[in-house]
Amino acid sequence: MTVCVASVTIGVMATRPPTVRRRRLGVQLRKIREDRGLTLDGAADFLKISKSALSRMENAQIVARVHEINYILMMYGFEEDDDLRTALIGLATGGPSRDWIRRHKLPGKGPNYGEYVMLEQDSSELFTYHTDLIPGLLQTPEYARAVMTSVPSSKPGDIDQLVAYRMARKEALTRPDPLAIHAVIGEASVCQWMGGREVMLAQLRYLLELTEWPNIDVRILPFSATGNPGVDGSFTILHVESAIQAELSRVALPPTETRERIEQAVRDLEPGAAERTSR
Repeated sequence: MTVCVASVTIGVMATRPPTVRRRRLGVQLRKIREDRGLTLDGAADFLKISKSALSRMENAQIVARVHEINYILMMYGFEEDDDLRTALIGLATGGPSRDWIRRHKLPGKGPNYGEYVMLEQDSSELFTYHTDLIPGLLQTPEYARAVMTSVPSSKPGDIDQLVAYRMARKEALTRPDPLAIHAVIGEASVCQWMGGREVMLAQLRYLLELTEWPNIDVRILPFSATGNPGVDGSFTILHVESAIQAELSRVALPPTETRERIEQAVRDLEPGAAERTSR
């Protein structure tokens, strides 16, 4: 069903619960309206669409289409090359993730996993905190396999597919407009021998290489930190600045000291390390 109002046709009523993408789009549209000091009534008058249609769009109750989002953002004063406008159009169209999903078969994980991966592929920036593991997008295939085989219920066939899928997700780091990653990892991440000495040594060397990339920022939260804003556990935030993100970055080691700590972990794992220490 469509609702025709003035010069804009507002969407198709959703037949399924709102997806993460649709909810995110709605939240952003509401924020833009409120930032301009507009009520729903005021925005509806300004945009020349019905109040109920705009409300349904902001509450993810209808599937917003590209021409609708383009029109609304144009009326709100966003230029065509504005980053936020581009991002919201991406949420409405599927963005780069649509082509990516066509090329990579989604493994049989939870119902929201596909939505998350699509958001990840469409995002321009990602903040992640992990207490005791290297983040997935920064893992080597061997380290990823070791992590997955640590789960007692894992099946070898499933693990092959999951490792391949995780490695494919890393295409976001090398695309023309690469995903920027800001990662804070607990010091335990570089101390545990996940997968054994050789696997962990290769992972740490790869992590050191990644810290040289302009779109990747890795910080270690050291054992000596007297507070941990991420004490509730690991999490990932896509394209959103938050207080906890800023606080974790503040208490983590700066980039130079993080590299030094990873380099020390590499030296500790290299052959002969125990002999050097005992002298």
